[in-house]
Amino acid sequence: MTSALRRIRHAFSSPSAFHQALVLKSSTSILINEDLLPSGPSRQTWTVWNFAAYWWSESWNVSTWSVGASMIALGATIRDALLVVFFANLLSAAVIVLNGRAAARYHVGYPVLSRLSFGVYGQYFVVVLRSILGIIWGGVQLYFEGQFISVCLRCIFPGWERIPNGIPKDQYITTQVMVGFFLAFLCTLPFLFVHTSKIQLLFSIKSVIVPLAGLGIVLWATTANSGVSSEALVNTSTRASNTVFAWGIVAQFNSVMGANSALLVTVPDLARYSKTKNAQLWGQLISLPIAQTLCAAFGVITTSAVLNLYGEAYWNPYDLLNGILDHTYTSKSRAGVFFASAAFAFATLGTSIACNFIPFAADVTCLCPKYINIIRGQIICLVVAFAIVPWRIVATANGFLNFLGGYSIFQGPVVAIMIIDYFVIRHGNVDIHDLFTLSHTGRYHYFHGFNMRAFAAFILGFILPLPGFAASFGHTVGPAATHMYSLGWVLSFIMGGGSYYLACMIWPVQGGDGKLSFESQVANAQVVVLDGVDSMREDIESVGDENVQDISYAEKGARVTGEAV
Repeated sequence: MTSALRRIRHAFSSPSAFHQALVLKSSTSILINEDLLPSGPSRQTWTVWNFAAYWWSESWNVSTWSVGASMIALGATIRDALLVVFFANLLSAAVIVLNGRAAARYHVGYPVLSRLSFGVYGQYFVVVLRSILGIIWGGVQLYFEGQFISVCLRCIFPGWERIPNGIPKDQYITTQVMVGFFLAFLCTLPFLFVHTSKIQLLFSIKSVIVPLAGLGIVLWATTANSGVSSEALVNTSTRASNTVFAWGIVAQFNSVMGANSALLVTVPDLARYSKTKNAQLWGQLISLPIAQTLCAAFGVITTSAVLNLYGEAYWNPYDLLNGILDHTYTSKSRAGVFFASAAFAFATLGTSIACNFIPFAADVTCLCPKYINIIRGQIICLVVAFAIVPWRIVATANGFLNFLGGYSIFQGPVVAIMIIDYFVIRHGNVDIHDLFTLSHTGRYHYFHGFNMRAFAAFILGFILPLPGFAASFGHTVGPAATHMYSLGWVLSFIMGGGSYYLACMIWPVQGGDGKLSFESQVANAQVVVLDGVDSMREDIESVGDENVQDISYAEKGARVTGEAV
């Protein structure tokens, strides 16, 4: 503690000392720092259980709870709605496992893996593309967390709702929610000082607490209502024609995929810490579809019962908990709502860390490796998320929210390109050293650092659903464009992946990785991990960027061939 205080005191002793304290010693080029280099054995800590707990816990959130609302409004039955949720998440789980494979084998995250497909300079485009979401949704989730904290305070203090609101109406927030938002900021801050390789306990706790809270709400609702009363919620007579209804269901399937799209891209930032090559496989493939479907079922059942009980459909858990207090402000209801709201506040905190803070931190680590590591990046994300006044975005920026909702059409091609590139084009072979060199002879330098095949495929991926995306802002388009937008993420994924495959068949990538046996280069990468990333950094510095690609580890690799990474 004394040495830490001494370092802090020295850092503030002069501008030059402060700058020196900010510089990361591990950063020796614009492509390298401690969180960009392959994760060593001490950071390969995520087991099958950790991945299962992560995806189980991640499924219990506000958006999943209320996902059935729009499908029920279409006239779908509860069974139809839950089947859509299940199969959309089953597809999501399959994509997540595929996109996490390279990270689990080579122990590098999304920013570094994107160099493989988009080039050492092209990576910055796809990294910024993802980091935008991290900032915006980080703020919005913080606002939602603040709302749940405000409900907790209402349970404790009977006069909470009667506190005078000194905030002008045009700011779209009350004093109560502002206090909750500030407390959410303070509650989130300590968790951001924990590195991703050590954050598993948070998700393990969430995977137990939040489902139990959800179960408690369901039991209360069905007991108070003496049943589910699904007939009060479901009205199949509101269905339009079969064609319109079918396209509505397709759109809702795509909506679920779109809600998961950030996670589909993010998974390498978690899978890189996988303890074994298959730890990320079973934990993710099983947990996500089951947990998402169960959470959605709880939301539908609760909403149906409460609709019959109170005469109003509360799809959002925040509105539901406030509604309970509006109708019955007794000691029992206050205690129950307090624990449920606290659980959902914790759930929202976990969701924000998983979907926003961790990805954004990985991205800015890549954008500014000399000064920012994972922990610093997470704290920057929190500060910026606080500063963007997210309540105004939620209350007034409908067009901007439509933009974020349709943003998945730009992420689908990215995931598809990375999967096709790794499994089909390169047969799972990655030259770990060329990922960290700016040499024009490096195999991931492509054309001035950009893989033009990938960028062409990216554009072709989102071009078909783009007119329908424009229609969400009020422009008029034909039914074909609307239908293609209903296929949004799925269409952009197929078009992006297919276009990239064809481009690579016509203009093959350099290096000959596709001619090697599947993942035969993993052994060479494992040498880097076993010898320590410092050895790789020293090799790069000793030979210079121009000759990095000539470094061979085949002799060392022979002794570890076949071992699990």
